[in-house]
Amino acid sequence: MHVGLIGCGKIGQKHLQALARLPEAVLVATCDTSLERAEAAGVPFDATAYREPLDLLRHEGLDAVIVATPSGLHPEQAMAAMEQGLDVLVEKPLALSLDVARTLTQFAQDAGIILAVTHFNRLLAAPQKLLSLVRAGALGPLLSGGVAVRWARPQVYFDEAAWRGTRAMDGGMLFNQAVHALDLAVAVFGPAAEVFAYADTKTHAIEAEDVVAGTVRFRSGALMTVSATTSVPRTNLEERLTVVGADGVAVLGPTAGELAMLRTANPDQDAEVLRELAERPAEPTWASHRSALEDFLEAVATRQPPMLSAASTLDALALVDALTRSAQEHRVVVLEEGGA
Repeated sequence: MHVGLIGCGKIGQKHLQALARLPEAVLVATCDTSLERAEAAGVPFDATAYREPLDLLRHEGLDAVIVATPSGLHPEQAMAAMEQGLDVLVEKPLALSLDVARTLTQFAQDAGIILAVTHFNRLLAAPQKLLSLVRAGALGPLLSGGVAVRWARPQVYFDEAAWRGTRAMDGGMLFNQAVHALDLAVAVFGPAAEVFAYADTKTHAIEAEDVVAGTVRFRSGALMTVSATTSVPRTNLEERLTVVGADGVAVLGPTAGELAMLRTANPDQDAEVLRELAERPAEPTWASHRSALEDFLEAVATRQPPMLSAASTLDALALVDALTRSAQEHRVVVLEEGGA
């Protein structure tokens, strides 16, 4: 399968590391605003380098494209690739607008194109186990929960790439950083019905927020708090999801790949689950992108929807969009019934 990569920066490097370990995919073309960076990225693969995405999309024999550019560019580049008949894997988020994300998803469905998004936390072993327990009813009816994303992003992080921290290209920390945890929350609790949030910019010279406090009521009736910030000093503190049911409790954290607590009506099974997950070997930082790529490549080969399909991310994007609008407009935002 011949693959092209648009965007060879920090996230693009994760895809390059993953592609080097996926023999079923052959990277044949790279693209970046810096042609030198595109050329350097392509050297280990003997890939052709381009400066313009449209030139890459015309590369002969191309089957699929990875879009790993600033978030504000995702919709235009994904649509251009799909209009060429190419399957597309997009870095999260799919778009900074829910309506635009819906348009992209509908286009892919109508054209029979595979469109996936790298919400890879859903593929990790601990979240997979949590989701299976929830779906089996092990926690009982879900009552409440909490998302806590408390990360460190020093000012230099924003200064080294001008698009970061902007509304047009970054979207804000809910779209850029907290979206992974909120995607997991939606996978567990289902679609949101109503939100309210506060947001502010406390410690960074950026346009978007760096601290958010919010509440969510899901259509199921469950309630959840959201606490997110990029202002933690020095190093990341946590990416945590707490789930409280009538019959049990589960906590993912301090990273999304760890199940810190599990308490159900079967303590022996709980202990076995925690032991098995704790004994899993640590994985390199690019492993999550490899999992997302494997999911995408299998879907391209079989023409079956991937686990990380664009359609599966719309409810999470609806939640991020609603929280962002609530904070900007200082009001409760009611989400649409019957779908994201």
